[in-house]
Amino acid sequence: GSVIVDANSPTLSSVAAADGTYYVGQNIDITVTWSETVTKTDTPTLTLSNGATATYNSGDGSAAFVFRYTVAEGDTASADLSVSSYSGTITDTAGNAAAAASGDLGSVIVDGDAPDFVSVAASDGSYKEDDNIDITVTWDEAVTVTDTPTLTLSNGATATYQSGDGSAAFV
Repeated sequence: GSVIVDANSPTLSSVAAADGTYYVGQNIDITVTWSETVTKTDTPTLTLSNGATATYNSGDGSAAFVFRYTVAEGDTASADLSVSSYSGTITDTAGNAAAAASGDLGSVIVDGDAPDFVSVAASDGSYKEDDNIDITVTWDEAVTVTDTPTLTLSNGATATYQSGDGSAAFV
């Protein structure tokens, strides 16, 4: 019979993530692909250019591992996220260590600063039943509306969103 010796380490083929802007609480799935099937013996992580860490999520026994990074409040913003390195043990079936994982992820933007409430205001005055009271809620950055937001007032009544989607002030 013949003996085959595999002395070649798996080389890095690519690192990739879906282009987009990611906000607090959103996941960025990063796919790292090597030239051959690899396995892990612990929980590998990726070090990202903004100082955050992506943790192994899936792919053991394949050529592509998926790592997940969930953007958290206070994470350093990044206009061009990239992978710096990985930690952990990733090898091919012969035990050769996988090549370093690094590279640009494309147009992946991280916004780790959730909008902060700034103020709420209404015009002073006397109001009677069925009068509209415009209440302006202000944030420190532009925000987007989903569904129909409401405010619960101190008298138990509610105020319903009217306008301001995509701006820093809602009425």
